[in-house]
Amino acid sequence: MDPFYLLRSMLFRKAKGLEIVVMGAGRGGTSLLATLLDAHPQLEVASEDHVAEYLVEKNPRYPDVSSKLAAFVKACTKDAKRSKLRYGNKITTEQLGFLEDFKANPEVRDLIRQELWEGRKLVFIVRDGRTCISSKLERTGVDYDTALGYWKHSVSILGYLKSQDLDLHLIKFEDLLQNPRKELEQLCAFLGLSYSESMLSGTSSDRILVDYRQQDLDANRVQRTVDSRINLADIQEELDFLAY
Repeated sequence: MDPFYLLRSMLFRKAKGLEIVVMGAGRGGTSLLATLLDAHPQLEVASEDHVAEYLVEKNPRYPDVSSKLAAFVKACTKDAKRSKLRYGNKITTEQLGFLEDFKANPEVRDLIRQELWEGRKLVFIVRDGRTCISSKLERTGVDYDTALGYWKHSVSILGYLKSQDLDLHLIKFEDLLQNPRKELEQLCAFLGLSYSESMLSGTSSDRILVDYRQQDLDANRVQRTVDSRINLADIQEELDFLAY
């Protein structure tokens, strides 16, 4: 793309508010994906900005799901208007889980669809339950039942998204690590962008916790020891659904 055209489009583009929502299970690659997108010269993708105060924490000003979502989108829209780029935000399915007590609640999911998902580009990243749950157990300190429930809940949300008429792009964590350029090119095409090599620099972004920053994508992260507490029967249905 011509550099002058790119600069002009960045400076004079009319803000459209929150355009992109990145989702997935915690420890499933959401932070990595968001920072790779954020490194694209035409994108600004935040990492959970406003999520805690509006969606997770209890606040008497926002007593129900609808008011929480409206406040969250409003805050994101305000940020988007300050940005000269296409704007997105990342949120984990655990954080969305607080809106429905980690149960598949059709009414709550319909509200989330109406307030947050409809009319936006949705990017969902999945990770093999065996390694995602193992990572949760190692990194977050939760017990097995909690880690299992969080991951299964995430797959349930994806199932809902796929059942709706939404603008959804699915990416696997393992594919992203092993074939980053191919996966990012496909993702850029979904977003209506040209691929930029700068995206690969997102691994060292200051949006990532210092402990997780690195110079390059590490394909070795695909392979990790599976926690001995994981019972394959607990997740086989979801693994089949995700084609693992």
